[in-house]
Amino acid sequence: MEIQHLSEIIGAALGPAELAVCALALVRRLWRFLPYFVAYLVLLVLVEGARWCAVWAAGAGSPAHSWVYWMSQPVLILARAAALADVCRAALGPYRGVWKFARPLLMLAATLMLALAALRSNGTHWIFSYLIFLERELEFAVVISLLSLLVLSRYYGMALERPLNLIALGLGFYSCQIIVRDTMILMALNLQWWWFSLANSIAFAITLVAWASALWWPLPERARPELSSAESYEQTSRVVSGRMRELNERLLNLMRQ
Repeated sequence: MEIQHLSEIIGAALGPAELAVCALALVRRLWRFLPYFVAYLVLLVLVEGARWCAVWAAGAGSPAHSWVYWMSQPVLILARAAALADVCRAALGPYRGVWKFARPLLMLAATLMLALAALRSNGTHWIFSYLIFLERELEFAVVISLLSLLVLSRYYGMALERPLNLIALGLGFYSCQIIVRDTMILMALNLQWWWFSLANSIAFAITLVAWASALWWPLPERARPELSSAESYEQTSRVVSGRMRELNERLLNLMRQ
């Protein structure tokens, strides 16, 4: 079987899989917990449907298909960034001091990556190169944010439970694949687009499996953390402030080196 046909078969199978994961999220009422992630899943189904309509009407690689793909790609990139912020909010939001510290860092990282993509996207096809750089830099921000979330979770003794753990794992894995793919595209390697498409389809299939595993069983009831009540927050605020100051000192020492 040719690589092009294999890529098309896997790509076609992803459509029903995306719809199934989206339906599973709606059945589990995930929007009460992760509204932006659910919105991303719904948007993903709509965008992929529009892209396949362009393929059926004009053919893969046609000007119409390319236009639909590249006009919808920035929307998906920003929606995936919002889904990441949703995961971080759900994990750190109940811990008010930690979330107050982490939220501006996430916003700053996204802004810096957008500016970096604009500065580095110089070439003949400026819009194309900007979208590639934008996608790669934002996916770097996704991976860095997920690593930061892991570090903060371990530091404060928080465990990412289902569905957050598998949703975050899926986002991180897919972001790493996009970084590798876009880097290879920007290096202008002599590879046909079908190789990139096949790798992307396989990676996203693995991501969908992780998300489906997270949503397969009814969502567990979330226990309110100790810092969520006003009384316990008052009692432990000094401890949290001390840890935050310690973390701040560590970051300052790293920047001075």
